[in-house]
Amino acid sequence: MRNIVYVALTTLTMLTSCNNPTTIDIEKWDRLVKKYDLLKFPNLPQPILLTVDEFFDGNNDVGSIAPNLDRKPELSEYHKILKQISDNPKVVGGFVEIKEVMIYENGVLNDNEWFYTDIVYFIGDITKEEIRDATKALMPDNVDYEKEGRLVNLDKSFEGKNVVYVWWD
Repeated sequence: MRNIVYVALTTLTMLTSCNNPTTIDIEKWDRLVKKYDLLKFPNLPQPILLTVDEFFDGNNDVGSIAPNLDRKPELSEYHKILKQISDNPKVVGGFVEIKEVMIYENGVLNDNEWFYTDIVYFIGDITKEEIRDATKALMPDNVDYEKEGRLVNLDKSFEGKNVVYVWWD
């Protein structure tokens, strides 16, 4: 009996995984891979920053942001809220830092997953309190000012502005 159940579950898993469509838009994913040369991700100068729109456009991978949360909002809610902050007149830039790109041992990128992040930065005259309030529904672990100088080589127009990060553990 145990073997029959095992075989049935294995077969069901194989059938559903084969019939699951990819969760990402391959063309949009491929454009970003080429634009940021992500095949060389481990050797690229860090951080790699995408705009909020770049990160979410074509991305339907729920594990691409805040993957350690057991229960979390829909991916569209992350995009909506982070886009609203980016569009705030007090914000001059909103960036998602790419933390991981899945590359197989043979050097081929995994095109079934989007890029992973656990941190988003906002640059402008907005305060961390304003961003904390705006992102409450996204359940970040921390919202604070970036003080380590992690964001280097930014556009000169960002100089003197607050850099606030939203981070999920």
